[in-house]
Amino acid sequence: MCHLLMQNKSTHIKLLILYIETNYAESRAILRYYSEKYKNQGTDLLGKTLEEKALVEQWVEVESHNLNPPLMQLVIHILVNPVLGRPSDPKVIKESEEKVVKVLDIYEEKLSKTKYLAGDFFSLADLTHLPLTYYLLDPLKKAYLVRDRKHVSAWWDDITSRPSWKKTVELYPFPF
Repeated sequence: MCHLLMQNKSTHIKLLILYIETNYAESRAILRYYSEKYKNQGTDLLGKTLEEKALVEQWVEVESHNLNPPLMQLVIHILVNPVLGRPSDPKVIKESEEKVVKVLDIYEEKLSKTKYLAGDFFSLADLTHLPLTYYLLDPLKKAYLVRDRKHVSAWWDDITSRPSWKKTVELYPFPF
């Protein structure tokens, strides 16, 4: 496995280029691969029963298809475009935030019944939310989207208090 960290000094944007001998290119595929490979070391992120595994996959897909796209648009239009000298589209920002609100309302309902998205166990479903949702709270200055939802806020505090996440944030601080 080879890790190469490159920094574009003109924009201070850090890019992590990851090559894995299995040639998985998508981050969720990489996460699934390592979760399966190391499931007997530390936290089992995939679920123990077929039902738990299905719920983990369901919520990973919800994040991937429903939350990630509008969050990415917010990151691009609020953070990246200004650094690159490109215009941001207020309409895209507004529409993206509205989509995030709808998804987080669904999360609020779900998290009123279980501690984590796939049940009462921390899983890959929760882990996949960390990177972009982290941007939502601090750099994007939209913490209210999480904090205005009691159960989403408690869930966020729980998953971001994990030592592995704290170490990640320490090693890879926000680049702007």
